[in-house]
Amino acid sequence: MRFVAERLVHRETGRTRSTLAWSFYFGLLMLGWSGDFGLPSFVQAQVKPAEGESVKVFYLNEWRDGTVIGSQGDKFGISYEFANNNRQALFERKAIRLECEQEAMDLARTWANESGQFKIDAALKQIQGEQVVLIKVDLTEITVPVASLSKRDVAYVNKFKKDYEAAVARGEIPGEVSPLPDVENFTSGFGEFGTVAFGEGKIQPLGALPSFLQTFQQSGLGFNLLRKRQELVALVPVGGPEQLVLVSVKEDNFFNRGVKFPGQLYWVSLRQQKVLGSVFITPEAQALDYDPRSRLLISYAPPERGGFSAPGELTAWRLNPGETTIEPLVRWEAKLSLRAWSAFAKVINERLILAKTDSQNYKVWDIVDKKEVYTVKARSFFDAPLIVTPDRQHLLVPEDGYVTVLEAATGKLVFQLKVPSSVSGVNVNESGTRLAALTAERIYVWKLDGADDKPQAYEAPLVGNPFRARLDWLDDDHILVDGFSAKTLFRLSLELPVWTYEMDVWQRSLNDDPLRSRMLNGQVFYTAEPDRFGGALAVGVVQLPGPSVEELTANIEKESLYILKPGVAVALGTLKVSDGEQVRQWISQKVQANGWTLSNTADIVIDCEMGQMPPRTETYSQMGGRGGETNVTYSPYFANIRIRQGNKTLWQSGSSTGAPPIVSGGDIQGQVSRMQVPQLGFFEAVAIPEKIIDPQYGSGFGKSQLGLRGIVVVSTSPVGRADNPEEAQRQAAEELDKARQAGQDGGSAPAAGADGFGPGR
Repeated sequence: MRFVAERLVHRETGRTRSTLAWSFYFGLLMLGWSGDFGLPSFVQAQVKPAEGESVKVFYLNEWRDGTVIGSQGDKFGISYEFANNNRQALFERKAIRLECEQEAMDLARTWANESGQFKIDAALKQIQGEQVVLIKVDLTEITVPVASLSKRDVAYVNKFKKDYEAAVARGEIPGEVSPLPDVENFTSGFGEFGTVAFGEGKIQPLGALPSFLQTFQQSGLGFNLLRKRQELVALVPVGGPEQLVLVSVKEDNFFNRGVKFPGQLYWVSLRQQKVLGSVFITPEAQALDYDPRSRLLISYAPPERGGFSAPGELTAWRLNPGETTIEPLVRWEAKLSLRAWSAFAKVINERLILAKTDSQNYKVWDIVDKKEVYTVKARSFFDAPLIVTPDRQHLLVPEDGYVTVLEAATGKLVFQLKVPSSVSGVNVNESGTRLAALTAERIYVWKLDGADDKPQAYEAPLVGNPFRARLDWLDDDHILVDGFSAKTLFRLSLELPVWTYEMDVWQRSLNDDPLRSRMLNGQVFYTAEPDRFGGALAVGVVQLPGPSVEELTANIEKESLYILKPGVAVALGTLKVSDGEQVRQWISQKVQANGWTLSNTADIVIDCEMGQMPPRTETYSQMGGRGGETNVTYSPYFANIRIRQGNKTLWQSGSSTGAPPIVSGGDIQGQVSRMQVPQLGFFEAVAIPEKIIDPQYGSGFGKSQLGLRGIVVVSTSPVGRADNPEEAQRQAAEELDKARQAGQDGGSAPAAGADGFGPGR
């Protein structure tokens, strides 16, 4: 057994300091925990502070520099600084640290051999097997065999070790964390490892789901967390014969009065239905991803000070599947984008780490050569999520008008697919042969056989999302789409949502990929918290679509579901447009062509609106990195059409101007500005479908819940569209504000390709 004080680099000075000693362990003494938990009492044989001695004193949850000015009974007068003022107060001995105690595991005491001829005043720093390392009051260190100590000291060491281990196992004091390497600043290596190029490339199949991720069977396990305040960070399916799942958590240390409890990793075996073991990692670190093939774990520690503008730290660890010994390999400074307090980082292979550094921006580091190797800037206004394929070989980048597929190891373009509108989500099926992209109104599917780059378009306005979404393939006919509060199963052959899944207990996560769950091999992995106040966690794996779904959705008569079809009456409502008469004429012609009838008293109403958005900024970079950057500012024009019944939206569509992906020649600002024109013509060009499904079927024909009971059917009737229009509008405003802010902040990376300027990738 070896207890070693963790050593961290003090960023301002480069000094190292012990955190386990007085920041971790002694902070707990201030809570009065030593006696409660059977730890050494530290009352007998302690070394008293001498007048004039420099010490640390614990005041308002922080250890502060002070000087001893005297004593009164069993308390000591300390002069210390607080809020730029000198203060004096009496403190108990346990609230004071001598210099020799500041890197030790307990207070200083008198140590002796059995004869009493050898005596020193020192504090226990480490227990190394059959030896102890002591720090003397003069700050020199001495290593002493335990066998040479007095019986009293041997008993003290043995009890200390036993009590310490027991207290760690109960979650009462922080566990041991491996010493971390110094923080490094990786060098820039853009262009050396590959850059993104523009062009379509050749469509080809992508990698299939690795075999070790195909071993899971439907099951679940609930277990108690070590501590009540541990928060879920991520759930990572690892697979293999044990059907391993790695669950990472971090401690909410806000209420721990200066004590920093470490993060923890739990190895869950779904085959054995138990937790096999756990590993401690540094406090505040979020373990975001793990790759069993490279045995790499990646964690991110947000900045302690400086707010979101300050850099944090990424750490790469070596961890064998199922084992409890972890080795920190390298730690480097990095500023990651935080969305709802979560970060995004993925292991690509044994040397490459991908992370999201800002809105729409991703960066890849080489942890062996210790450098940045390439960046990706997604042309996605609403910052749709990038996807790493299950085999970690490719990146799928959803963009406005494109799906871009990159080689994950180099950043080089594999192929690029054109999409008629902005892509909010993208994913590939588990055989790597089909790729789907979600837009506001449709799902586009490509067969990746290299024969044809034209997709099959499926009408999907009931699950469409103009912002950002996650979608997963269940099989070649079903895609699972995330909504605001539930998941919807969409059947491509019917062009209909057929079922809804929601959680029946509290669920949350600090990891942004995926938010809370993941689909693999037709199964959904999820976590559930039985108690919203924490302390326990359940991990579930269930096979979809689940009970009753296929039986209840086998014979759907789609024709009976339309709320709008030939013969139905509609009315023209609000026309907030520049030419009301012209728009009225165009929309009337479309109504007539669809076989609908116009009636001023109809309860189904068509509204039209156009206008101009607030200014936003785009950055253009010279292709190939041969020139500088140019910022342009513009105010897009928009046009929207909405068909509603009361406040219920039945169908909607829209258009807006923007900045082109590539601009050739000079006067970039002028070219972009000239493209910003009112969108009156949208109302002439827009295609209104002849038939529109009733939104009450927007989330399918039944609902199942995932939770502590596995998967349970709770409804076998239409459940209505899950998307709340008011929530959609709120999210749109929030996303727009974030996107505008990102544009004002600027910043881009060089891109390779044809001549001319384009948004930096």
